[in-house]
Amino acid sequence: MTCKRIGWIPVAAELPPNLLDSYQLVFGLSVTEMEIVHAAYRIENPNALFLIRDDSFLNEIEDESIRKEFIDETQPQADTKLDVLKDKIKSHFSEDRVFTYKCEYVPGERLYSDYMTKKGRPKLKLDENFSKIVLDFFKKRIGEQYPPVTKQVDKYLDAAFHHEAFMRSRCEVILGANKRSRDMVVGREDILEEISKYVEDVNETSRYPKLIIGEAGAGKSSIMAKAARTALLQMDRSSRLCKVFFHFVGAVPNSTSLLEILRRFLKEIQPDTDLPETLEETEQVVRSELTRNHSDRIVIFIDALNQVDEETRVEPMFWLPEVLGQNVRCVLSLITDSEPHKALKKRNDFQSEKVEIPVLDLDAKKRLEIVNGYLGLFSKTLTAEQVVPLLAKKASNNPLWLRIACEELRLYGDFGSVTEYVMLMEDTLKGLLQQVLRRFEKETDRVLLISTLCLLEASRFGLLEFELLEILKDRESLEFRENSRECCPEESPVTEKRPRLPSADWASVYRNLRIFLRPYGNPSEGRLDFYHSTLKEVVQDMYLDRQKSEASYNERLCWWHKKLAVYYRSSGTFERKVEEYPHHLLFLKNHSRGSEDKRFYCKWLQDFLRDMKTFKQLFNDEFSETLLFYWRESGDENYEQMCKWYVGEIRAMQKDFAYTPSDITERFEDVSRLVVQAGKYKDGLALAEECIDMVEKFPDQFEKEERNEKLMYLYGHIARIKSLLLPPTQSAKEIPELQAIIELHSKAIQIINSSGKKDDKKYKKFLALQLDKTAYARGGIASRSDELTWSNLFSGKKTKKEMIDQGRKEVEMAIGLYQELKDFGRELGAQITKATLYRGNKDEQLEIYEKTRQRCCQIFGEEHHLMCTLCFNTGIVYEDAKDTANAYEYFRKALSIGSKVFGPKHRMTQMYRDTLKEKKYAALAKKQGDATD
Repeated sequence: MTCKRIGWIPVAAELPPNLLDSYQLVFGLSVTEMEIVHAAYRIENPNALFLIRDDSFLNEIEDESIRKEFIDETQPQADTKLDVLKDKIKSHFSEDRVFTYKCEYVPGERLYSDYMTKKGRPKLKLDENFSKIVLDFFKKRIGEQYPPVTKQVDKYLDAAFHHEAFMRSRCEVILGANKRSRDMVVGREDILEEISKYVEDVNETSRYPKLIIGEAGAGKSSIMAKAARTALLQMDRSSRLCKVFFHFVGAVPNSTSLLEILRRFLKEIQPDTDLPETLEETEQVVRSELTRNHSDRIVIFIDALNQVDEETRVEPMFWLPEVLGQNVRCVLSLITDSEPHKALKKRNDFQSEKVEIPVLDLDAKKRLEIVNGYLGLFSKTLTAEQVVPLLAKKASNNPLWLRIACEELRLYGDFGSVTEYVMLMEDTLKGLLQQVLRRFEKETDRVLLISTLCLLEASRFGLLEFELLEILKDRESLEFRENSRECCPEESPVTEKRPRLPSADWASVYRNLRIFLRPYGNPSEGRLDFYHSTLKEVVQDMYLDRQKSEASYNERLCWWHKKLAVYYRSSGTFERKVEEYPHHLLFLKNHSRGSEDKRFYCKWLQDFLRDMKTFKQLFNDEFSETLLFYWRESGDENYEQMCKWYVGEIRAMQKDFAYTPSDITERFEDVSRLVVQAGKYKDGLALAEECIDMVEKFPDQFEKEERNEKLMYLYGHIARIKSLLLPPTQSAKEIPELQAIIELHSKAIQIINSSGKKDDKKYKKFLALQLDKTAYARGGIASRSDELTWSNLFSGKKTKKEMIDQGRKEVEMAIGLYQELKDFGRELGAQITKATLYRGNKDEQLEIYEKTRQRCCQIFGEEHHLMCTLCFNTGIVYEDAKDTANAYEYFRKALSIGSKVFGPKHRMTQMYRDTLKEKKYAALAKKQGDATD
């Protein structure tokens, strides 16, 4: 920002109406001021940097003609306006984005440019820090927006970035970036206000989730985007700690998976937490998080919940509790009477008046405002005679219908017959979309248009533009043929570059469809998908025979899935192949008619999964749910085939001199972990032991630090497998295995202690886990040993008391480390381990369990899986002490909490129920008149 000049201040007569509406111009402000207000101030643009020139250098310029070039004497208000503008900027933006820079006038020198006068401009010498400030800011913002890929990108951080980008794009719909955007939120101010009050409520007057319900196209996503954005801005401006989580289902790739939604939520509120492996476990943890009282406000927005992938669950929507914990707010949007909505309404305590916020029809005034605003963007308008029949349409209550109708009217060429054209418009959203698509068919290449729509519908995560162009190039193969069987050759060459549809042909299709398409995921990718889910349904009805019969629908959809499967089989873009190819093969396997075709697609899927590039892309050392799912679906004896194939690949690597021992052992360990995730514990153990044997026998083949780290994790991994292989019943037969487990954990602990990295967060966490598990194993040995067994095994070496004391010392160390790490869940788990080391000491055990229960309730709330364990273990203590009455009460508490945390049919809940069915507890229940099931 320069000194004393403010530039042109326009008046209303000098600007067209659509420009005034588009930029919401404020009269009295200069164009320069409006540029700042529109592009930075209103939307708090994070890319805005303000450099304000210090005008003290003017005092050193003696030549009055030069001074006048910096001062506009025709606008005496310039000084005041600029001072106000600078004060506003300084108060609105943080200090690291507003700088004052110094400069000095260079006498006798001028700057020239082709577009300036021959006289040129006075030359100034800028402060030497000026360029550094600008360069550092740009580097910082570019680095934040496009971080260097020096390591594997965290998929949850990446997803959060894309959801925020989607939120901002939909936010423009509400924030008023232009009139076309604002039309979708006119008339929804009352809903936004209600959500805002719910989010900000400090008195906790409502502990229920809020459901934004309405028909398709009512503007729910725009409302959710605005509400989430408002919550973020409130968080930034408030001193109160707050976490805002937002997720727009279907907005970015892989956003429709319930497991991924819930895991992303857990990762955002607790970045350092270890994620649960299965959907069932994840739902339990999320439910506990939403039920417990939080000191910081947590606000959750999930849009289009009805589009979440269907999961086979005993209790749908189990993750969402009926009543939320203190400081928890949850806002969900979904279509009225969709499956999730029905599931929630079936709950016994569902109260629609407290939970639901309906998105109702727009009134006539608001609808007229939308029409005038949209058409005004293009300097068009309708007469009163033309508007009346448009707003008389019942569907005009729907903002999306109204927008599409206005777009149709904008393009309609015969102004004299607009009224008749309006009368012919279909009066439903789907009907109007079908009408528009039929018009598109007449105005462009029908085959290319239909193929584009069907390909997008069959795709998993949308299609890149170049992918569409490559598939559409072969126009003659695009028309559906019934009973076609186009099985592809066993091997198709990978092609890096394919011929593409000419740009002119694509432009004709895209020009018509662009209003219905949107960027999907990362905008820089050029990935396209449908703007609204209703269009998917229309495509299914018009071009895939969904309403004709299920068999006909599946046959047509299979045809397009086959097109995409064939394309990705020979596509050179491996990342996209991993996203799309198995999805299409599974659809074909599950919906093809002939058993021969099913076997064919299973073979293709197995070939794909055997590729070690696929393994590397899909393997996750926590839990490889996607990779395991594909193997399960690929045919009979799938896990056996998986183990056999990957082990065979490792054997081949051992014979190939291109691979180092480090490469081979890394693959051994990864395959071992995958096999264990698949439940093949013995196979995983054999691989891990072979791997550790290689590392121990050939120390010279590894760097010392690398070798020690490999051994550390392998010792812990093998110890875990051995623990998993222990039978559920306790007997002295398991003592040798428990000793081996202790030895393995001890070796891992020794490496950590000698590494010099004990303070490293990753090592500290691993150390705490090893200490906790070692202590638990020591307690297991003590509980399984009578005096004779102990004498035979440990005579003269160690007393039982010494072993228990050592276990207590180790678990105390683990508890201390977990407290340092603020890993409260594992800390409480270690407290349970500690209690087991006091078996036989009833009072000590009960005291530990009681303190841990209180702490668990304080941190996680009562509805938490650890509370179930604590209540059940407390019941066992009383049972061992022959106190049946107290044991019964705690077993009942375990069942009550377990039914909420795990669900009524979970195996843990069933175990609690079976315990209460034992004769002595059943008799007590009958005596007290307690309900039993």
